[in-house]
Amino acid sequence: MATFVHPSSLNKLRQFTQACGVLRNTTRATNPAWYQDALDLETQIHIRVDGPTVSSFLYLQSTNTWHQGPTLAEGNLRDPALMTDAANAALKLAQSHKATSLGVILHIADEFATAELKPELDNPASLPDLRDAAERDPASILDDSSIPPEQNTWRVIPYPAQGSQTIGTTISLTRQYAAFLDTLRQTGESNNFPIIACALSSPLEFVMGFSDLLPLRAETSFVVVLQYPWFTTLVFYNDHADLKLIRTLQHRFQHRAANLRHALSTTNASLELVDPDIFILALSQGGDPELETDLTRAFPASRVSLVTPPTPEPVPPYCLEMVVATSPADAAEGKVASHTFDVFRTDKWSLQNFLPPPPEAIEIYPSRSEMLLLRATRLSWIGLAAVAVLTLAWLCLGILGIMRREEWSFDPKQTDAVKTRLAKLTSEKQKTQHWDNLLEDRSKAWCSMELLSRMIPERSGIMVKNFAHTSKPDIAPGKAKIGFVKEWKITGFAREESLDLLNALNTQEGISARFSEVAKVTGNAAFDPAVGNRSLSVNARIQENSTFKFDQAGEISDLDESTYGYSFDLTVSQRYEATDPLAINVSKVP
Repeated sequence: MATFVHPSSLNKLRQFTQACGVLRNTTRATNPAWYQDALDLETQIHIRVDGPTVSSFLYLQSTNTWHQGPTLAEGNLRDPALMTDAANAALKLAQSHKATSLGVILHIADEFATAELKPELDNPASLPDLRDAAERDPASILDDSSIPPEQNTWRVIPYPAQGSQTIGTTISLTRQYAAFLDTLRQTGESNNFPIIACALSSPLEFVMGFSDLLPLRAETSFVVVLQYPWFTTLVFYNDHADLKLIRTLQHRFQHRAANLRHALSTTNASLELVDPDIFILALSQGGDPELETDLTRAFPASRVSLVTPPTPEPVPPYCLEMVVATSPADAAEGKVASHTFDVFRTDKWSLQNFLPPPPEAIEIYPSRSEMLLLRATRLSWIGLAAVAVLTLAWLCLGILGIMRREEWSFDPKQTDAVKTRLAKLTSEKQKTQHWDNLLEDRSKAWCSMELLSRMIPERSGIMVKNFAHTSKPDIAPGKAKIGFVKEWKITGFAREESLDLLNALNTQEGISARFSEVAKVTGNAAFDPAVGNRSLSVNARIQENSTFKFDQAGEISDLDESTYGYSFDLTVSQRYEATDPLAINVSKVP
């Protein structure tokens, strides 16, 4: 792994170069575990130290199962020569479970001390500021200025109970395990494997879990006695299950504090707790078997209970804080709820990290958003490079394709031959177009016969004697194209009932309709009156038949001219202009 330095010692260019090195050499841009809390990770190792013993267990969050952790002794947590072995054992155990990150939670149960806040800071609205100040500048909020801040670490704890004498207190722990947690983090960085370590105060963790662990009664004050090997913590609650006070009694190398009963009675009196329930949690191997009996005699009006909540295998009952820290955020249904239990879990007052990494160690690496921005920038450059390469490849392939064409190998000396060939082809094309024009379908006999049948249907009362069709061109000297005129002459006889048909044909609309019908049926565009500037005219002359004989008794024959009362001659002319598509070429053949 590359060695990185604090950005404050680098100029802007070197800072950017180092950030790119972090992106290139670490997984901080792709593995979000680097920026998560230890209790949020899938794979966790919980280590509990209470003085005489060190216990460790592996917890898998997705399956909510516990397993034996690495074997540790007190020397692994205190001796610098043995810390690396413990860190490597934890890393190897996590990797054996296919983990991509590891959260190490150290539950400190061998020390616990309180320190009072300055009286002038007794303002509930200032709790968030006091919480920050306890980490950055504890001397500014502590009432006892003689405590050396470089040897201890403090966290603010509120007293949410209404009527409390103070808004809260501070919990103090030494930094004796800071080197061990730093070793864990450095091992993770050296192996490019996120190891997120934190240190929690064991008594403080229980404060948020009493609603699930104890058989609480509504509207009844209670006291919890947390009995550890080296100290006992007393936690006092009012009848609304809100925290009023935390006290610690030291008794190292003894089963219990000598002044335990006196401390309970005097504190109950000062807090005005009348016959509170007393719950005992034995949080050490063996414990004090006579404590429940002695407290029952000393407080006969109180309900005294030794509580041993169940723990999952293989976690022993005295390591109960591990289960509390990993339990779901929502309280169990039917349990006594209070503002204390809610706020201590939701605002994580009970899960404050007493030994976080130094600020200068965190500032070495870019933040999560900065890493994502660097990654996006890198990907955009890769994308631009890929586009440039693809564009260049496309251009090269295009040039190669052009070079492979026949035109690329064309000899300029062949230009004259190509021009001669092109001229010949052009001449042939013009000749073809000229003869195609002359041979255009302008006037076919069968189409004219179709026209006659459409104009005068069978058994329409009309007998056609003569039908003549002529076509002649217009004379226009000097023109390349000329128009022409087609004419149809029909003579015959008609009875009185067919005069309406002849009169209809003698109109522009009637004759145009017949021509359009013939053009559609035959597919011959020459009959379409709507093309170009064609003009269509019709003239019908009807007169009485001088040979007509009216015979009521005889049968009427369609072939007998004397049976028709009228004679007629019909002339239809269609003119095609020189601009018509069917105009005739009169120029010479090219």
